[in-house]
Amino acid sequence: MKKQFFLLAVLLTMSFMANAQLLKDRTNGKMTVGFDLFTDVNQGKGGYENFNLRTINQGFNAYITYNMPMGESKHTVSFGVGVSCHNYYIKSAYLADPYTTPMAFTHGYTKKSKLNFNYFDIPMELNFRIANKFKISFGGKIGFLLSSKTKIKGKIFPVEEDSEELEHMWEVQYRNLSGTESVIYSAFARIGYRCINLYIGYQFTSSFKKDKGPELMPLSIGIGIRAY
Repeated sequence: MKKQFFLLAVLLTMSFMANAQLLKDRTNGKMTVGFDLFTDVNQGKGGYENFNLRTINQGFNAYITYNMPMGESKHTVSFGVGVSCHNYYIKSAYLADPYTTPMAFTHGYTKKSKLNFNYFDIPMELNFRIANKFKISFGGKIGFLLSSKTKIKGKIFPVEEDSEELEHMWEVQYRNLSGTESVIYSAFARIGYRCINLYIGYQFTSSFKKDKGPELMPLSIGIGIRAY
């Protein structure tokens, strides 16, 4: 199963790059398509005694930009649109009631417990090309919340001691969480060689409004691909 998944990922990446490069060639370099895969490290204060995040919190960006040259140089200013996904995996706790504020996280055995946020992004960046193969990019983006949810799998409904009912594994999903921030602001940078990039981003705005939930302000670190 793992080999099949790996093969599928390789085929999808090859297809993505082929179509991205074709688009850039046909538009004379004015359009760029890219994809970033990263892990989030929360830089927020948190403030919940029983709220801890897993070390790896994977997420992704996908985007398309329109590139305008800076004078006669190969450097460009780019504007575009995209989508981003951030996941926060909670250890030994879960969101007990997602529709009240402030958020209440309950300690318990969970096989999976996560928060998920998806955004529609408007990025702007400066791209500096070096020796035609290296590229350094700096930019920022505004993200508009598309959806939020929490997903829980585990023994999240313990029974009373004198009850004959046994604990069961439950899988529950709640959408449209309360107290979320509808607009977020982020900065990012990429250092690339040909189509491969190192990616780092920082979200200045918490995913939850102040005092409505945990302060989630991710530092995103990962790798990306884009047509060169």
